Formats: sequence, C-alpha cells, structure tokens
Amino acid sequence: MSETSEKLLYVISAKKEVAWLSFKETFDYLYNLETGAMEENTGIKNKRLQTIRALNSLGHCDFDFSGDRSKSKVYAAPPVLVRLPCAGFPQAILAGARSPATIAQLSEACQSVGHHINLEVTEQSNELGLIPKRVAVQAEDVGELRAIGNLLKIPFIETPSAWSLLHFAASIYDYLATLEWSKEPELNWQSKTFDPISLQFQSIKETDGAIRLSEYTHPSRNTKVYYLWQDGMCAEIDLDWGRYAVLKALRRNVLIYDKRTFHMAVPASAKLPRLLERALTLCSGYAAKYEKIPRVLPQIQGFNLFSAIPPQIAEMTAAKLGQTMLQQSLDIT
Repeated sequence: MSETSEKLLYVISAKKEVAWLSFKETFDYLYNLETGAMEENTGIKNKRLQTIRALNSLGHCDFDFSGDRSKSKVYAAPPVLVRLPCAGFPQAILAGARSPATIAQLSEACQSVGHHINLEVTEQSNELGLIPKRVAVQAEDVGELRAIGNLLKIPFIETPSAWSLLHFAASIYDYLATLEWSKEPELNWQSKTFDPISLQFQSIKETDGAIRLSEYTHPSRNTKVYYLWQDGMCAEIDLDWGRYAVLKALRRNVLIYDKRTFHMAVPASAKLPRLLERALTLCSGYAAKYEKIPRVLPQIQGFNLFSAIPPQIAEMTAAKLGQTMLQQSLDIT
C-alpha cells in the first residue's frame, strides 16, 4: 500500500471522535483513491469491517457500535508505547493516535536517548488496506523506553498490554452467566443457523445438538441480531461470543498453535471476542494475516494468523473460550 494507508488514522486522530457515517465516507474515499474502486459493493464492505477490527485490535481506535449504527462513533485512542511480551531486549510498539509528524518525532526522541536505539517502521500486510505501519522501538532496558515516552509526552506501559488485557478479559463462562434467557417464539425474519463444522451460517433449521446459534435479518433495516437457543430457551448474544458458546458446548476445538514458530491460527469465520483479539495482536504489533491452511481442519475455509504469541498467552486465550488448544505445525512461510 502507499502512504494512503496512514491517512485514515491521521483523520481519526485529528478529529479524536468521528461519527460512523463520517468514518464510512472517509474510508470509502481513501479506499477508492488507493484501488480505483468507485462504487459500494460487498468487497468494500468487507474491507471496511476488516479495517475496523484491525484498528481496534492494534489499539489505534475504539469503536462504539452499541444500538443504532447511525449513532455509532469511532474514537482515536491516546498515543502510547506498548511493551511487547517478547524475550531479549525490551521492545515497544506505538499504538493510538498518530499524525504525519509522529514517526519523525519518535525518531528524534530515539536518537536523543541513544544511538543504539533501534526504530523499525514496517508495512502491515497488503491485504489489510488502510492500516497504518507498524512502528516498533527496541532498547537495551525499559528505562530507555520510558525516557522516549517522556520526551514525546506519551505513556510507556511497562507491563505488556497483551498480558493485562488477557487477565482483564471475561471468559466464556463469565459471559454466559450474564445472558438473559427467556422462552420466546422464533422471530419471523429471514434466518440462518451457525454450522459448528464449517463455522458458516447456513439456511438450516435443525442441528444435531441441543444448542443453536441463529442469525436473524431485520426485514427493512437489513440489520442482524443473534440468539442462542438451548433447551427451548433463548437469549440475545454477541456474535463473537455466540460462536464460541456453541463450539464449547459441542467440544469442537478450532484454535491451533504452532509452538515452533509461535503462530496462532484462529478461524476467520470464528473471530475472537475483541479484547482477546487485541491481546493477541499486541504480542507483535502486526494485525492478523489471513491464510488458507487446507490440510488443517479442512472444513474451515481460512484462518487469521497471529504472530509472536508466547505459549502461555496462547493457552490462556484458548482457556478463556472453553477451547483445548490444537498443537500442530502450520508450515507458514
């Protein structure tokens, strides 16, 4: 991608708070500028949603999508140096708001602290579109990273956020305990049912198990809601948690970890709840990359690949979701 990939975050950072419609218009303009695509289609919608999740998981932005989408907002997160949970010399990535001058200012701060400080600026994967570059700093000790933050007047978080988020995040058991169950008839809307084998929503009414996740589409607004059904009772549920509720109940394990390369593969059609997704992303500062891995769980179309995941973080993430980690070589080059 060209420098256009930085501009979306620049706009959000300058405004600090952006209404959903304004974000959508800005994204579409920049995406069309980059790709030449000039009309709304499924491709641009998917890229927009993919970008939202990536900006959120990288800690650049927070998205409030509760209730009416027309009232939803995007917030720029405050700039911060986030320590990575890696061995060896301490490293931190730049998360949060950013301006066109930020990287140059960071470079000057690094030079002021010491010429041995390594500043690395790398592109995210081309498939990710309007995602800003990964900006990482490596020093000889954490005091130098703190000094760089002080020069820039931004916090340095010494405890890796990946660990903090993982400890703070709810588990599937915590989440299910908050559901409000009732005995209601099915909504008379177009519906699909989550298939725990392919991890896709399909036009089927019956499932083999006593638990079911259903997607309902509003007949006029075209918005979607999700209900978990079990033993004749139902509860409205978040999509990300809902899929893992079904997988947990059916003991279907879908998370894969390669302990040799420290990659963790998460099905693209069973995305992690957002705090867990952010925890994994902040292990490296790279947004997850989509990969097809046909020899691994062949019924699943593709995976989001997270890099530099310590074994303990992989295991804790799986446990939070009621999953048993599948240990397997991913052979990703």
